Amino acid sequence: MSDRCRIKIYLQNQNVFVWSAKDSVTLREEWRIVGSLVGCLPRLPRQNNQLGLPLQLLPEETTMLLEKGVCLLVKPKENLLEPTPEQVKEHEQLRLDLYKEQIELFKDERRKEMMHNLHQIKEGKRKKLKEEIERKKEAGETVHETDLDVEIDIDSIQIPPVALKNSLVQLYTESPYNEALDECGSEWSYPSNDKEATRYKVFKDLWKKGHYLTSGSKFGGDFLVYPGDPARFHSFYIAVCRPYKQQISMSDFISLARMGSNVRKTVILCSVDDNDQVVYTSIQWTGIA
Repeated sequence: MSDRCRIKIYLQNQNVFVWSAKDSVTLREEWRIVGSLVGCLPRLPRQNNQLGLPLQLLPEETTMLLEKGVCLLVKPKENLLEPTPEQVKEHEQLRLDLYKEQIELFKDERRKEMMHNLHQIKEGKRKKLKEEIERKKEAGETVHETDLDVEIDIDSIQIPPVALKNSLVQLYTESPYNEALDECGSEWSYPSNDKEATRYKVFKDLWKKGHYLTSGSKFGGDFLVYPGDPARFHSFYIAVCRPYKQQISMSDFISLARMGSNVRKTVILCSVDDNDQVVYTSIQWTGIA
């Protein structure tokens, strides 16, 4: 796969992000890579219940994507270049095209709003007509009650376009200028120790089995394991990665079992044996009858 076709993921302070909404969807639908949204929404910046781009990837997700050649790890150049005249012209044309689209969208929304409030609009016009009729009666003029009939043709109403200064401006979440980036795949060194190596091998093995995985830190584990897209399924397992021959105390063992029981999930202890194979031990709390 050429560099041009690969998805660009961005390295910043040893964290990896996806800034393109299209690429985020591609990673989720085609590669079962979920990540976690960590950015605020432009229209709802002062809340953290719903987050937006960028999408932050787990270190294990990043390493696997780089191994498979799906993504290209890049970072912004230290000195950004001035845009060329061609880029400036392209940006201005894009701005104009977006403005033209907004004019039509604004008119459609305005017509829908008028249709929704058509009854109030008619009542307002009738009220004005009544006032006009009363004024004519006081002046001795002849009036007809049919003058109160109000018919409004929404399609015939001229709706002024939204002013350019009031239009929405496109803010890039990903730089459109690829030459302002440096490839930095050689700077990525995860996994760098035995603990990270175990986590990565477990992640990759579970991913190969068709599961979706996310961080399991909020449930005291390494990963949460889903049978399908986390947007549609609850996780079935809490994966806890441990060295193969490391002993576990009875209190820790019971704590893991009860933790899984409390959140209705199965805890699985994951290790890499002497043959470099991933082995699993499931823990379920059954209680005492």
